[in-house]
Amino acid sequence: TNFLNNKIPFNSNDEYITHAGLAVPFKTKQGNGAVGLAYFLESNFDNNLKYEAFNPYSTMTNYYATNGTRVRANNLAYQLYLTDSIRLYTPIVDSLQQKAFIQESGGLHNIIGGISFDLSEYVSLGVAIQGKWGTYDYRRRYSEQDIYNKYNYFDKINWTNIDFNLLEVDEKIEQKITGISGSLGIQARFEDLLRFGANIRFPTFYEIEDVSSIKSDAIFGNGITRYFDKDYESSYKLRTPFVYSAGVSFHALDITFAFGIEYKDVTQIKFSDAIDDIEDLNLAIVQELVGQTTWGFGIEYEIPLAPVVARASFSSTTSPYIMDIPGASLQTVALGGGVYLAPNIRLDGVFRWNSISELRTNYGNSSDSRYTFKNKPLDIGLQLTYRY
Repeated sequence: TNFLNNKIPFNSNDEYITHAGLAVPFKTKQGNGAVGLAYFLESNFDNNLKYEAFNPYSTMTNYYATNGTRVRANNLAYQLYLTDSIRLYTPIVDSLQQKAFIQESGGLHNIIGGISFDLSEYVSLGVAIQGKWGTYDYRRRYSEQDIYNKYNYFDKINWTNIDFNLLEVDEKIEQKITGISGSLGIQARFEDLLRFGANIRFPTFYEIEDVSSIKSDAIFGNGITRYFDKDYESSYKLRTPFVYSAGVSFHALDITFAFGIEYKDVTQIKFSDAIDDIEDLNLAIVQELVGQTTWGFGIEYEIPLAPVVARASFSSTTSPYIMDIPGASLQTVALGGGVYLAPNIRLDGVFRWNSISELRTNYGNSSDSRYTFKNKPLDIGLQLTYRY
């Protein structure tokens, strides 16, 4: 992370099953067909990060006082005795040491069933339907402290003596996610030399249940501590855009080369059946987002006189935001291979290096409360394939 030019590294690890599947072939009048059932993990949300810096420009206290709800029973800064009662004014506007530790966890799981069959000797058609479910959990422990005693004295504010020392905030979000989608694809082939495929993934319709809480306390120089706790519940629906993709592969001299591209118009994302604050995001979506493109290529080489194949690939996904920071495109480089343990059993392995930078916010949306998060995970995977 990089918060106000203070860079903090942090490492963490996790393990998970990414996919498992079964396909069964059958004969048709036109040739071959197959039905399949599979599980795959579409998103792994596990993540840990921390940031810390002295902020001479702004505070979370002032953000809640200025931009928080005007309902005093729900305003964090007011309930912690950090504002006056008339204008919700606070003198704590800058010069605090701020730090946070964030944990994210969960994942988006998929069960997909499909069928494919030959339309002719050279063309096949496939359809699939998939159900989605998962969770997303977020927790942030945040604090801002008057380390230079700027507010820890009898000041000239006529409505109170702030005598402020420390604000601590513990935020939690727990989401349950369910969804359904489908896809339609076609593949054309010419002998063993050429394959071409195209696919349309239909919009995914999600339903999301959201339970969140915020627990906070303010510690003052005279030893008094004030507390504020609040729980929230909401639910809403989300529709994602169509996704269009196509790919081509060539095979000759024991070498297979593949190239693919995918596009989705992210401005088609839409929230519905939600509170006003969430549905207002629909206005921001059409103004701040743009179409997103993923492209990539890969090479596989069958090593002569050995039951081994070697692989390498590269892919890139553009940022969905019109304005973004450098490095916001996801870049992936992978190296791997496979070993035939038997003519119909293969063990594959892969090392995959990823790199992406995200612009996040500590509170609000001003430049003095933002930080960048650069994520460079190394994925190490194993897969066993059995053909019967």
